[in-house]
Amino acid sequence: MNTINHERKTQLLLELIGNSFYELKDFDVTNISINDVILSNDGSHAKIYVTLFKDQKRYLEKLTTMTPFIRSVVAKNWKYKVLPELIFEIDTVEEHAAKIDKILNKIEEEKNN
Repeated sequence: MNTINHERKTQLLLELIGNSFYELKDFDVTNISINDVILSNDGSHAKIYVTLFKDQKRYLEKLTTMTPFIRSVVAKNWKYKVLPELIFEIDTVEEHAAKIDKILNKIEEEKNN
């Protein structure tokens, strides 16, 4: 697998998906942040990790419902043969990192006492 080509596809997908949000009706683009796109090795699937700042359930449902439309908008500027299936997931990395940080701080405090 050509990792440079794979990375180019991933970055293009990230950009095109972000731009497609501006074409969604009743969608506040300031409420969403795309944190990461992970493209499968064969390029057939892409997981898009997003952070939703408010009304997470409603916006995730809307993203899931609008995935075919988002895909069609992305397809207009996709320059490769196969456009991957898009799977949106809420990114939980920050929550986990905060928990780990809290645990480490607690250990540090106990160590100093």
